[in-house]
Amino acid sequence: MLGKKKGIKESLKNYMENVTIDVFGYEKKVISNVHGYFQVQSKNYRLSKEDMIVEIGLQNKLCKARLITDKALLYAIPTPELIDFFAGEGMATALGLQPIVEKRVSDYLQHLAIAHAIPTKKVNAKIQLQDNLVKVFLCHGEKYHSLIPLKTLIKQFKP
Repeated sequence: MLGKKKGIKESLKNYMENVTIDVFGYEKKVISNVHGYFQVQSKNYRLSKEDMIVEIGLQNKLCKARLITDKALLYAIPTPELIDFFAGEGMATALGLQPIVEKRVSDYLQHLAIAHAIPTKKVNAKIQLQDNLVKVFLCHGEKYHSLIPLKTLIKQFKP
């Protein structure tokens, strides 16, 4: 006998393991919010959207964000604005998400630091537009380490 044939369930299992469905369109909304934020900031600073980066890191185990370019700090982003960056205008105050998001993002960055052997003081996520796509990079200080799926970062900002 040649062997037992796999059923359709078994065959699809390997292909479907990492598939997620954005039923409520949350990722699409976040992408739109990110583009909108970079559009506004590009006008404020008279820079191209692609020249700006939102960097989220840890400072004394607390989540800190800033708007930067390759050469300079533009702006320290307060947590409510960072939440609005992902969730949309007014969401931080409307839902009281600040303490929840600060904890989730801090825990997430600490987890990434441990998983990738990066000192927690040096770990950060950099969000930027490349070819009009939202890209999220795990970084070790200024060095790019790897790409982070946007979906995993979005989870930290959901209500």
